[in-house]
Amino acid sequence: MVPKTNPASRRRPGPKPRLSRERIVDAALGLGIEQVSINAVASALGAAPASLYRYIDSLDDLLLSALEKAFANAPLPGGEQGWRNYLEIEARTRFELLTRYAGLLTDGMTGLEKAAVRRFEQLVQGLVPLGFGVDDAVLAVDAVLDLIHDGAAQIAHLRARGHQEPDAQPFEAPEVRAAFRRVQDAPHEHLWRKLTIVLDGLAVRQAGGSPSALASP
Repeated sequence: MVPKTNPASRRRPGPKPRLSRERIVDAALGLGIEQVSINAVASALGAAPASLYRYIDSLDDLLLSALEKAFANAPLPGGEQGWRNYLEIEARTRFELLTRYAGLLTDGMTGLEKAAVRRFEQLVQGLVPLGFGVDDAVLAVDAVLDLIHDGAAQIAHLRARGHQEPDAQPFEAPEVRAAFRRVQDAPHEHLWRKLTIVLDGLAVRQAGGSPSALASP
C-alpha cells in the first residue's frame, strides 16, 4: 500500500523568482509604457517598490530601457524584395509599435529619440545596398517615419474621442468637408494612401526624375 502524501506538502510554494532588470523592464512593457509607474511595476511583480531601485536608477531609466527593448524586439525589414517593400514593412512595424505602446506618442517621452536612433541608423544602412546614397537614404527613412508617427498620433486622437462628433471642419466647400469627413471615418486607409504618395515620390527620385526645384526652398 502506497502511503498517502500530505496535499499541503505538494502545494508548498517555492521561493519567489528573483527580481532582475530584465524582469522589471518586461513588466513595464506588459503594462503599456503610458501606464508605467514604479508602484504599478512593483505590484505586477509582487515586489516592494523600493526593491526595484536595486536594479533601476529611476522611472526615466526604466522607461528608456523599455523603449529600447521595444525597438530591439521589432525585426528589421529585409531588402530581398527591393527598397519599396523594405520601407513599407518598416512603416507597418513602426505603426504597430506606436499602436501597442501608445506612450511612445506622448510629448513627454524624450527618451524615444535616443532609443530609436540606432534603429534609424540601421534602416539607413539597409537602404544603401538597395540603390540609395546615404543622403537620400536618410531623407527616405526620415520622411516615412515622420509620416507614420504623425498618422499614428492622429489616429490615437480620433480613437480617444470615441463616438463623439469629428473635429470641427472649417471648410466652406461642401465637397471638401465631405472628403475630410471620409478621412476621419477611415484614418488608417488615409495614412497608407499618404505613404503611397511618399513612396511614389521616392521612386521618381530614384529613377532620376526628381524635380530639383522641389528639393530646396
